[in-house]
Amino acid sequence: MNYTKAKIFNITLKNLRISVNIQNTNQNDKNTVILNEYYDTAREQVLKDFDWNFANSYRELALTGNIPQNPKFLYEFDYPNDCLFAREIIPYVSDEIVEFEIATNSTGQKIINTNLTPAILRYTKSVENETFFSSEYVSALCWYLAFLAAPAITGNRALQNDCLSIYASMLAKAKTINASEGYINTKDSCSWLDVR
Repeated sequence: MNYTKAKIFNITLKNLRISVNIQNTNQNDKNTVILNEYYDTAREQVLKDFDWNFANSYRELALTGNIPQNPKFLYEFDYPNDCLFAREIIPYVSDEIVEFEIATNSTGQKIINTNLTPAILRYTKSVENETFFSSEYVSALCWYLAFLAAPAITGNRALQNDCLSIYASMLAKAKTINASEGYINTKDSCSWLDVR
C-alpha cells in the first residue's frame, strides 16, 4: 500500500478518536497545523527507535583527514548527511564487532571515530517519502504522532499515555515481523567442534 502524509494524519486523528478527515496537509485548521508541527520529529524518532528494513542503508565512510580527539580511536570519518542513527561498522573480513563512537570534532562537524579503515557504516537513513514506508512503520508512526499531538489536540493526558503504550506494542510487533524478513548466515561456534 502507498501511504501519503494526509493518510498518516487521518490515521493519527482516528487514534485520537477524532472522526474529521484532513483532505490535504496544507490546510489551516487546528488539527492539521498541530500535526504538521510534530510530524518531522515523530517521523525521525520512530525511524531511530527501531532498525526498520526499508530505512536500512550502507555507506563506505570518507576519512576527514583529522586525527581523532579521542586517543582510543585511530580514524575519524565524516558522518553521512542522510544518517539518522548509526547502527554498526561492518568489518570486511571477520564477524567481529567493531567499536565506534559518534562525536563532534574541533570544527563542530559531526563525525564517526573507529579503529577500522576502510569502514562501512550500516545505518538508518532519513526516509521522507511516505511511499517507501512499511505498514508496520506507519502504524507505529501514527501512534507516536498521536502521543506527541494529544495534549494540543485533545487536552487528554490519559489518552496521550495510552498512545505511548500502544506505540511501544507496535514497535514490539514490528520487531517480530522485521526479524523474519531476510537471512544472514552467521557461524555458530560449538564448544565440541572447537575441541576437535
